[in-house]
Parts: sequence; C-alpha cells; structure tokens
Amino acid sequence: MSPINVQSNTSPKYVQTTTMNGMCPDLVLKSSNSICFHVHTHVLNSASSNNFKGLAVASNGSIINLTEDSQVLIVILDIIYRSTSAAVDFSPPFSFDILAAAISCLPVYGIDIQAQLDSDRFDTDADVHPLPIFQALHAHATTHALELYILAAQHNMEALAVVASAHLVGFQLVELTDEQAELMGPRFLRRLMLMQTQREEALKRILLQTPYPHPTTPECDALDQKTLTRAWTLTAAYFAWDIQADLPSVALERLLGPLAGHVSCEQCKRSIREQVARIVFEWEAVKGTI
Repeated sequence: MSPINVQSNTSPKYVQTTTMNGMCPDLVLKSSNSICFHVHTHVLNSASSNNFKGLAVASNGSIINLTEDSQVLIVILDIIYRSTSAAVDFSPPFSFDILAAAISCLPVYGIDIQAQLDSDRFDTDADVHPLPIFQALHAHATTHALELYILAAQHNMEALAVVASAHLVGFQLVELTDEQAELMGPRFLRRLMLMQTQREEALKRILLQTPYPHPTTPECDALDQKTLTRAWTLTAAYFAWDIQADLPSVALERLLGPLAGHVSCEQCKRSIREQVARIVFEWEAVKGTI
C-alpha cells in the first residue's frame, strides 16, 4: 500500500512515511486547527472498542476531521501508539489541562483508560514499569495534585489517585469548591478526608506517649519524673489543638527536643531524646496516601 499524499500541515511525528510492522499509514486525521496526522487503522482499532468512534476505516486518501486540536490529538495518539517519548513530552511544562482533556476524550473513541495507562498493574506488580503516559501524569502531581486527583477519581485510576493524594495530605478541604467535590465524587472525597483525619488522630496518639521512666536516683526521684511527664503531656496537648496532617518531622523535633534542656538529670535527658526519636520514626511510618 502506497503512502497517502496529503498537501497540508502535517504533524512531524505522524507523517506519511511512518510505518508499523511494514505497513504505511492508511488514514489521515485532521485536527480542528488543521494539522494532519497520518495513522494506521489497525493500530487505532487494536486499542478501540468502537473503531475509533467509527472513523478508523482504511481509506488510503480520505481525511477525517476531528473536533480536537492538535495538542490534544497528539496526546491521544501517543497514548494509543504508546510512544516512549510521552513521558518527557507531556511532563511539565506541558499543560496539564491539555493532558487531562486528552485523557477525558479517550472513552469517546472507545479507548479503555485503564488498559492504556496500565495503572492497576503498575500499582500491584512491582515488576511492571509504568507506561510513559502514566509517568507524564505522575510528573504533574507536585504542581497539579488536586486536578490530578480529580481526574483519577473521575476515571477510577487508583494508582494515579494514590500518587496525587500524597501531595494533598495538607490540603485544606474547606477550600474545595462544590464543583470540585462533585467532580471528585463521594467515594474519593471520603477517602481524602479519611486520610487526613486518620493521620491527625495517629499523630495525637503518638504525641501522648511520654518518655519512659528510669529507676529512681538520689538526684531524680519518682516525683521529679512525674513533673517531666506532666510537662510533656501539657506540651503535647497544647500542640494537639493545632495539629496538621502534613506536619513535618522536623517540627516534632523542634517542639519536643528542647524539653531535654529543662531537666538536669542525664537519664531523663536521654529518655526524652529517645522518645523524640521514637515519635519521629512512628510519625514517618504513618500512611501518607489514600
């Protein structure tokens, strides 16, 4: 089959001479801003349950006009073709809104989002490397965590939701708009709320663990150690009023560590330092995702 001859602005990535398994392109997709993409119907149909919205029919000359612009369309095609460069091409500073728009278009063209992103397998199988488009979405988590979480929730992309949630530990849920909450859906909204609440409750429990007492000595008897325990408890209780799910470990060290400077007993000092270390260790072990 000879290549299609189209005199138009053509995507440099999807040109007439691009072959797949020795086959030349047999269809041209034209974006809303008049950029042509030379594609293979067998590739589109292998990824689509509706023949790419009924458009993936070999024509060897026809041009199919689409409503998506070239930036969205190239994302869609790179997902279908599983382009290895997608991980870099669509990472920041590439627009997250364009990436999200392309993901949301996939079901229209019969593309199974779960199958194309393979996110569930990546989430459960350590030997499976994430696909390039998954890596690109992952790269946007630091700058568009909420938007990525909503996108993942809308399409039930569990692995991406988990990735995004790690950057929403300290998100103020009161700032969530009604529209965002509706898009997120009750299931994923509840999970986000539970993550934050459970972390806060865990930190309260951890903070209330007082330093271990040591055998009494002439310089530090049981009464002295009770005084230390009371001071620790009061400090922890005061801090618990303004507890935050994203509290950094260094803040705990700065809060509790100075207590050692207010006691003269070396054993008490050591006990305080050991307890602070235990608290930091336990806090860092608390789950930080949904």
